[in-house]
Amino acid sequence: MQAQDVTLVVVPRDHFSDARESLDSILAHTDRGVRIVYVDGNSPHHVARHLRAHAAQGRIELLRQDRFLTPNEARNLGAARVTSTYMVFVDNDVVVAPGWLPPLVACAEATGGAVVGPLNFESRPLHETVHFAGGEVRIESVERDGRIERRLIDRIHKTGIPATWRATDCAEFHCMLVRRDAFARVGGLDERLLSTRENIDFCLALRALGETVWLEPRSHITYLPPAPLRWSDVPYFALRWSDAWDLASFHHLRDKWQLDEDDYFRRQYENLGWRRRGLMMRDSLLRWLGPWRLRIAAERALRPLERRLNARLARRHARRHPPSLHAS
Repeated sequence: MQAQDVTLVVVPRDHFSDARESLDSILAHTDRGVRIVYVDGNSPHHVARHLRAHAAQGRIELLRQDRFLTPNEARNLGAARVTSTYMVFVDNDVVVAPGWLPPLVACAEATGGAVVGPLNFESRPLHETVHFAGGEVRIESVERDGRIERRLIDRIHKTGIPATWRATDCAEFHCMLVRRDAFARVGGLDERLLSTRENIDFCLALRALGETVWLEPRSHITYLPPAPLRWSDVPYFALRWSDAWDLASFHHLRDKWQLDEDDYFRRQYENLGWRRRGLMMRDSLLRWLGPWRLRIAAERALRPLERRLNARLARRHARRHPPSLHAS
């Protein structure tokens, strides 16, 4: 692998409190010649200072926006700075293992794949609990009551991990290597997907063009859910996983791919806000209550108020920062 063939694009996922550990791992386990474009969307002051210090040392190229960004918006901003053959999108809560990058590039070179994803782990201890080892993503047409329905199949694999790379239907944006010319073929990432299913949309679009997606299990990364969530993370986390952003994303995915609103979508609508209820409310803001059952009861009692406040947060952001959407 030549360092100049790869650019890392690091973007916010849903919080900032693990950004320092994430970046330190990237710098420690990545060849110094690899260019790193770091997109910072309104991180708290202590995180912003850390990023500015690395930028001043020439370790990263910092793109700071004084507003919260959607993930695809941040990725497109970073990708616009890339001139190398490959770009690797990395979320700012990801800790990479030693030797993580060369296998991804080697797989892309050997297979000609448009996308290569590593073996994804989650939480601590690092690199132990598998989160994603490939998956199934496709659209099936089935006959029902005399009409043809288009259904989305979306399944994550966590077992059956191969010894070497294999083709798969999709990869996760926690960490994803993308060939730059393939990225250009689909016209970049669709910014109408504000918060969820961006990877599904992107991989479907690539595969519709005859491109391929691969899993490289010899590359290991771990993403860190924010548990507990720090107070400085709450504004972005609540917006990132707002009901408004999730609902808009599901509706756009449905309409873009001409999908029927079946049980898959109904389940998503019923579960809107589950990350806020779990990670933000029960595991963080209400953890002082102690017993689990008491926290669940308190969260349920506060849920109507929290959802109204969350809707107000999303509306205020939309008024202050009208979207300049890039739809592919």
